[in-house]
Parts: sequence; C-alpha cells; structure tokens
Amino acid sequence: MAAAKFHVEVHGDVAVLVQEGAPLFDETTKALAAVIATSLEIRSKKIIIDARLSDLVNYYNYVVRHAELLPAIGLDGSFRSAIVGLPEQVPVMDFIVSVGGNRGWIVRRFVDLEEAKQWLRS
Repeated sequence: MAAAKFHVEVHGDVAVLVQEGAPLFDETTKALAAVIATSLEIRSKKIIIDARLSDLVNYYNYVVRHAELLPAIGLDGSFRSAIVGLPEQVPVMDFIVSVGGNRGWIVRRFVDLEEAKQWLRS
C-alpha cells in the first residue's frame, strides 16, 4: 500500500475526505479535523469518508480513540456522516458505524459513493 495521503473535496453541500494508503492515527486525526472544518466552512453538516483507496486494517484500533476526540474537533450529533469503502472493508465499516451509533451520531456505510451522497441529501 502506498504512503498515506488525504485531501478534502466539496461536492455541493457535502464535504468528502478522500484517503489513500495506510494512515497512522495522527494522520487520520488531521484528515478528520480537515473534513469537519470544511463541512463547517460550507455551512453543512454532511460528511463522506471515502476509504476505497485506504488500508483500514488499523482502524479497529483507531475508531474508539477517534470517537473520544471528535467532539473536541467539532463533530456532534447534528452531523450526518457516511463512510464509503470496498466490499471487503464492510466489517471494519460496520464497526465504525456501530461505535458512532453508540455515541448518538448519524452514520451509515456504503460501497457506492453516489448512494452515500443520495442518502446524505435525503
């Protein structure tokens, strides 16, 4: 897997974090902070994490720690978040959805980016 990198795109009223590679915890934290900040800048609370090019193997270790940090970064229960990944990433995405749901966040997982956008706009 290539070195980790990310960038944030704006698709209408949705902030999209595109991740590649196998990011470390701190890299993932910076990426999440960037997409939350972008969402707030565009006055939207709709976020997509596009993880199709990421290696999510370490995410089991990161998710609970990130869930503890995200409120301080600006994420609250008024956001709607979608994670988009590959079919083989479904187990870790389901874990992310479970952890987020346990905190009262609105989060779903998808294997199709357009379906995620449609859900966020519905």
